[in-house]
Amino acid sequence: MRQHPKHGNNQNTPLCSQPPPKHRLFGTASHTYGGMGGEPGDQEPSPASARRHVLLLCSPCMGHLIPFAELARRLVADHGLAATLLFAAATDAPSEQYAALAASVPDGVDLVALPAPPADALPPSTPVRERVVHAALSAVPHVRDIAGSLTSTAPLAALVVDMASVPARDVATELGVPCYMFFTSPWMLLSLFLHLPELDAGLVGEYRDATEPIRLPGCVPIHARELPGAMLADRSSETYAGFLSLAKDAARVDGILVNTFRELEPAVGQGGTDCVKDMPVHAIGPLVWTRPVGVNREPEHARLITWLDQQARGSVVFLSFGSGGTLTRRQTTELALALEATGRPFIWAAKRPHEDTADGAFFGTGRGGDDDDDPLGFLPRGFVERTAGVGLVLLSWAPQTAILGHAAVGCFVTHCGWNSSLEGILNGVPMVAWPLYAEQKMNAAMLEAYAGVAARLNAAGPGNGNGFVCKEEIVSVIRRVMDGEEAAMMRRRVGELRDRATHALAMDGSSTLALAKVTALWKSSTSRDEK
Repeated sequence: MRQHPKHGNNQNTPLCSQPPPKHRLFGTASHTYGGMGGEPGDQEPSPASARRHVLLLCSPCMGHLIPFAELARRLVADHGLAATLLFAAATDAPSEQYAALAASVPDGVDLVALPAPPADALPPSTPVRERVVHAALSAVPHVRDIAGSLTSTAPLAALVVDMASVPARDVATELGVPCYMFFTSPWMLLSLFLHLPELDAGLVGEYRDATEPIRLPGCVPIHARELPGAMLADRSSETYAGFLSLAKDAARVDGILVNTFRELEPAVGQGGTDCVKDMPVHAIGPLVWTRPVGVNREPEHARLITWLDQQARGSVVFLSFGSGGTLTRRQTTELALALEATGRPFIWAAKRPHEDTADGAFFGTGRGGDDDDDPLGFLPRGFVERTAGVGLVLLSWAPQTAILGHAAVGCFVTHCGWNSSLEGILNGVPMVAWPLYAEQKMNAAMLEAYAGVAARLNAAGPGNGNGFVCKEEIVSVIRRVMDGEEAAMMRRRVGELRDRATHALAMDGSSTLALAKVTALWKSSTSRDEK
């Protein structure tokens, strides 16, 4: 993702005037992958090491790493802390997305990719969620070593984990520091997550067979068809048991940071605190990636912006299914034909099709494939040539924030991953909701029914079925989002939320003040321990 003028580096006056530390190496070399570099403590500490330090642990999810990196940046730049961000790698080779993000991590933030578990530790067919949890568990000994090394040079203020990394809480307990969870999805999912043990205890049968929606305070009703896939599995299955275990683990942390803002989800931090038994919950978002990504793609980026400059305001359709989302070959063909049928200019961040799963690129896309001679060969014959004057097809990568920030973009076809959803809101772009996996159907429901900034595709309509969406439905919903009175209402609503999101991150905004409250608590706790 690339920086763009509207939402580049935060220009607000920092809460702390101390300049951020220069980038330094720590442990495994910063910005390297799979443990290359020295052992923890090999490097001489810089003057920044005297700052109170926050250690952040992210499981191998690019959708988590992006907001984690932005949180680390803000802790350094705005709150006078030092930050080391640990990425619990699941694979030995870095993905294209990881390499791009690592190349643009700002000064003062150490990004360290921890060694991945042995490749043969799990069968190749192991589901993504189990591989994520396994990588997070395998990271705990490395976290312990690095935390011990950090405390030898500077006070450790807190450990911040994601939902899959809560077992590392034991390290925080050993060191006597608070452990907070950074929940990178919306409050609506967190509320469901924290209610899950109670819901499970009272349920007879399976969630997928429920005829009544789940109703949580301050959230839209959640129908069975919108639940995360792990909740649709048999409750006797390992898949569901693992998800329930994650939910129960959440009660072990000392507080929760949520990547949302009160103006979007007012229930967070109010009546919703009851479901976490008075655990502190703080809305600190929307945190999205705002820095330029250094992947030696400046010419391609410039070409995109030049092309957008030539398009009419609000005329372009931008399509991206995030870092992990994939379509089947049949669905990819249908989407291409739909784009052609709209006659509208478009930018499509396309991926090679995956027939078995909708998250086929979850652990990232590599730098090549079996069809390198024709990298877009999966598209319908002649499509690229027929649309050459109308659209651009990018293989996997796109500078999403720069594209969404351009005035020519009038519609965002998205998988409704939470990062992409927030980026759409921050840039005031109405969305076509095409959820693929995880909690994305819940996000889509909230964006359409509550926020009023998206229109969902109907995968159960005429010509559709088994998740397949026909050309006619795609064309129809794109037109709904871009033309007519409903589209005008969406544009007004997303514009209002954009302004509220921007204010939430301003000096006196709700999210900025919430994060300042948390960091002040961390600092005061460290100061007491030093006396």
